Amino acid sequence: MAVTYVSAVDRKEQLISATISVLQKSGIQGVTSRAIAAEASAPLASIHYTFGSLDDLVLAAFERLIEEVNAWVANGLDVKAGYGPCIIGIMERVAGLLEDERYGVLLHDLNPTGDRRVEILEEKYYRLAQDLIDLIADAVGHEPAIPRPQLARMTMAAIDGVVLQFAANNDIRSHEATLHSLVLSLLMQLNVGLNIVRVASGVVTDLKRV
Repeated sequence: MAVTYVSAVDRKEQLISATISVLQKSGIQGVTSRAIAAEASAPLASIHYTFGSLDDLVLAAFERLIEEVNAWVANGLDVKAGYGPCIIGIMERVAGLLEDERYGVLLHDLNPTGDRRVEILEEKYYRLAQDLIDLIADAVGHEPAIPRPQLARMTMAAIDGVVLQFAANNDIRSHEATLHSLVLSLLMQLNVGLNIVRVASGVVTDLKRV
């Protein structure tokens, strides 16, 4: 039987895609070398030859998901609108991925679990918010009332809390309401000059710059 040649670049992409597929199906605890090799229809040894270790492959898969989420969240975000509207946009876009088949696993599993791979990625995860806040600061020409690094971590911490609640009972509507309440609290600390236009059942449904 002829052996099909697969280039190193193609094999790398093949294994990353397979790892993401296994993560979707089984979560991070279900990721094994055999499961990934079977999903990719690749030799078991190819993981070691291409990435050095299973941990390095899993890290590469999560990094790919983080890059995709970062691009998706940033796309269409009007940074000139200021901190308040943009933070609302960031939170809503990220939280909106909870039910997404591809990215839900990233949010569910990229929370403190004691897994070394997850711990390594946490800073990259929070960097997503930091990069976006840096873009906003450059666009509006002034600093937020809260230091940028602290604001980034507060933003992602709010999302983390909602993600953990969602993982417990999958009630997305309830957690959207919680997220909006957290957004309002954060905006009050920011003192960004926003008027609440409509509030229904404790949920901020619209915001208008003063």
